[in-house]
Amino acid sequence: MRPEDINYPRPVYECHGCSDLAAEMAAALAAASIVFKDNKAYSHKLVHGATTLFKFSRDQRGRYSAGNADSSLFYNSTSYWDEFVWGGAWMYLATGNLSYLQLATHPTMAKHAGAFWGGPDYGVFSWDNKLAGAQVGLHELSFYLFHLLLELVLLLYENNYKVVCLFDGITSWILGISSRKCIVLYM
Repeated sequence: MRPEDINYPRPVYECHGCSDLAAEMAAALAAASIVFKDNKAYSHKLVHGATTLFKFSRDQRGRYSAGNADSSLFYNSTSYWDEFVWGGAWMYLATGNLSYLQLATHPTMAKHAGAFWGGPDYGVFSWDNKLAGAQVGLHELSFYLFHLLLELVLLLYENNYKVVCLFDGITSWILGISSRKCIVLYM
């Protein structure tokens, strides 16, 4: 049935603490901005909406279904942490802003999202569990970034650089080291 042919009431609900829903919407808009990247104006508009929604999701914590008995009948979300990881990953891909990647890969975020405890839904991608999808996406991203890092090292080697010190941001995240440490590569 087409939406314009629906002739029954479709109520609208207002939420003030709906991190799960807002982060999910932010992820969808961020993904759409990548799809429509050739249309710069539209893509920018999507990123702006995604950024606004993701900030709302982080600022107004809570589950959508917890605040409204009616919505729990059709959207009874169990948590919002997996949507933070999912949304953060998509926000990073859409914007390139490392703060989103740092949020999505923070150990505390993974712990709250259930990445370490298993459970009956662990590894199952569903409307209520975005963790598996986020893990696959972040794994692919880390694989790509690691190869990018290797390409950089090879490029520096070919140009006769003697010492390279890599210690900031994404490099630390990929190599699993503290940002206070430094890796020195002797060429």
